[in-house]
Amino acid sequence: MKEEFEIFELDHFGRGITRYNKKIVFIENAMDTEVVEAKITRNKKNFSEGETLKVLKESTDRWKPACPYYNNCGGCNIMHMKYTKQLDFKIKETKKILEKFAGISPSLIKEIIPSNDFSYRNKVTLKIKEKLGFFKKKTYELVEIDECLICSEDINRVIKELNQLKLDKISEVIIRSNYKNETMVIFKITEDIDEDYYKKHLEKITENFIIVKDGISRTIFGDGYITEKLGDYYFKISPLSFFQVNTNQALKLYNVIKKYADLNKNENVLDLYCGTGTIGIFLSNLAGHVTGIEINQDAVNDAIENKNLNGIINIDFVRKDIRRVIDKYKDIDVVIVDPPRSGLGYKAIKNITEINSKKIIYTSCDSATLARDLNILKNNYRVEEITLVDMFPNTHHVESVILLQRKD
Repeated sequence: MKEEFEIFELDHFGRGITRYNKKIVFIENAMDTEVVEAKITRNKKNFSEGETLKVLKESTDRWKPACPYYNNCGGCNIMHMKYTKQLDFKIKETKKILEKFAGISPSLIKEIIPSNDFSYRNKVTLKIKEKLGFFKKKTYELVEIDECLICSEDINRVIKELNQLKLDKISEVIIRSNYKNETMVIFKITEDIDEDYYKKHLEKITENFIIVKDGISRTIFGDGYITEKLGDYYFKISPLSFFQVNTNQALKLYNVIKKYADLNKNENVLDLYCGTGTIGIFLSNLAGHVTGIEINQDAVNDAIENKNLNGIINIDFVRKDIRRVIDKYKDIDVVIVDPPRSGLGYKAIKNITEINSKKIIYTSCDSATLARDLNILKNNYRVEEITLVDMFPNTHHVESVILLQRKD
């Protein structure tokens, strides 16, 4: 059933908010100040969800999405907003959430650092059902694609070539690219495939071909890794290791962390959730000593390789789960945390605050879990400043970097 709705606000996911039958309704692809024709797609006890069919009164901040798959693809969700509006939306939503749920003054958010809004991703994961694509929003229905506009040109070149092949017995393909225009193609499989067929074709289009089965990767040809550059440092990226998907913005993000750390070459840094060691290595020449802690052993192994690759001697990496136990590290001046979307949680925060460092620099990709954690941290630490970095244009996600100073 079609209905006409006036949109008065946006929610955290960039959906339009309106009311219908005394309930809040969240409508996709609708903007504040707009009037849209939409249909209700889901009814819950306290709210409903809908999707826009037609825009009757259009916002001046709307434009036509460049991507032909946008209305079906489950990836980007705010590409219908002009990029300046996307940035404004992300600032407003972060301020709103942190003020409402953590009592953080909006004035502490100093700026948002913009990105290129297209061709920024160095990694993509595509589903395969005979053809390549993404799942349609909230379904397992495949949306076939020939390119992804937010991915690098090198990734799109590989996608076009893969679409010419018979993709049999492959559930997923990951494509990574780097600053040297090199690529890596990773097939995830559940049963054996014709490796010779794929090797013959892939040797023409990529430097690395890896197969992953039951969580174990095997290199068919190439080095089995690609190398990325951030500032003056180089990082080996193995098939399944984490690396920031927006390389240009990662450098800007790390420069914000460097500014907030304000190290004097004698201070000790604890880098928690360090992954493959990128942040710690980036700061190492400014610190006395850096210790990186990470629960994933493969990531720790990569971090050690990256340390050696860059010839760094004042950094160590340790495998630990900081939610369970952390050594009583002494003389730590700065703690850096970059947790997953789920945030830190009470146990990890308890361990971190017992370290009693002068500063904590918290990098977060989720404002809701950030607000929850800041509510606990502010018992011992004072929020000094927040910078937002737009790592994921055309999506509602944004990265926050928070400087916390110990209360003395």
